[in-house]
Amino acid sequence: EAVYKLLYLESERQEGRWAERKLKGFSEVKEVLEKMLQERYAPRTQTLTHNS
Repeated sequence: EAVYKLLYLESERQEGRWAERKLKGFSEVKEVLEKMLQERYAPRTQTLTHNS
């Protein structure tokens, strides 16, 4: 049972580390990606909203 608890605690620790991890260079392209998504999907959202 102690081994299972250790494995569980280690997996929780690793998961926390991965959750906080950021890809190198992502912050540099984040604004560009958001703009691309807005341009691509905003017209569709507006169309769906206006047709309702």
